[in-house]
Amino acid sequence: MKRNLLILIGLTFCSFFTYSQTTDTVVIGQRRVMIAERLYNEGVVSFERGNHAEALQKFNDAIRERGDFYQAFYNRGVVKAAMGNHTSAIDDYNVAIKQLPDLNMAWFARGRSFHQLGRVSEAISDYSKGVLNDNRMYLAFYYRGVLYLGQDEYSKAIEDFTTAINIKGDFAYAYNDRGSAQWQNGNMAAALADYQQAVFFDNTMHFAFNNLGSLRMEMGLYNDAVEFFTTAIRLSAGYLKALSNRAIALEKLGRINEALTDINRVIEAEPDNFQAYTIRGNLKYRNKNFAGAAEDHSKAISLNPQFAQAYLNRGIAREMLRDQNGAIADWKKAVELGLTRAGQFIE
Repeated sequence: MKRNLLILIGLTFCSFFTYSQTTDTVVIGQRRVMIAERLYNEGVVSFERGNHAEALQKFNDAIRERGDFYQAFYNRGVVKAAMGNHTSAIDDYNVAIKQLPDLNMAWFARGRSFHQLGRVSEAISDYSKGVLNDNRMYLAFYYRGVLYLGQDEYSKAIEDFTTAINIKGDFAYAYNDRGSAQWQNGNMAAALADYQQAVFFDNTMHFAFNNLGSLRMEMGLYNDAVEFFTTAIRLSAGYLKALSNRAIALEKLGRINEALTDINRVIEAEPDNFQAYTIRGNLKYRNKNFAGAAEDHSKAISLNPQFAQAYLNRGIAREMLRDQNGAIADWKKAVELGLTRAGQFIE
């Protein structure tokens, strides 16, 4: 859901040498520099055309001609990252940073590669150094906020998303993610305002509409939730999370058959989605199909034996099937897995 933006450094070269050289060594050195610059610019053009393999070769050749060409190391790293080779990209960013420690783009780019590799603390460190060198780098603030959000450091995430928004006022992604951080931090009103701003600035952002639906559902506004989930699905027909959520909202409204249609689509697309089977099991239970409900909860358990909710729900279905021993065994297992409220069914 997030942008993966890195910046190539493009150079425009003029005639650098307006005086005659006095030795062959200097002339040769100049010639190699000029060849390196030509190869470098050709690499930039190749990358912009989407020819990553050719761009990589051009930057390789440029570095071979000029070993101190930090821009070429940086750009070669960008190309490698675009090709998914983040470990090797980091090696190139290291060279660029060593040669020019104030190259904020290299700090940011290396942070992105650390981020992609799941090396969170190193990514945060690099994003932080990037913004120290250039406090207008809204993307560095944004991605650092994403990492803080993933670590449940909601206040820090909100602060970074806010800074990104202050720099780039129409940054829909930052509004959306700040909304999620606000919600997790207990401020539903602020979350609602941020999600609304996200879709205002980008009305194609299907996941923001899904988030609006989820928030409305949390508030008990199920009709509103269904409308937002429907918009998310219209914008992205294969958006299974919104389909699952709409099924839950429809179930709350008593529209069971419509909910079944949605969740069946999810299961057809993702037959290993254990949560979807539990949702469908609950819907079958509502239709008094207790055997079908127990079967779906069993399928969820087979896919994820640690899914406590499925044990609780299967126990309820088994009770309706007059399998009291099986029901009690399921509820005990749910408690064992940490779902303590299942214990009230045992008593």
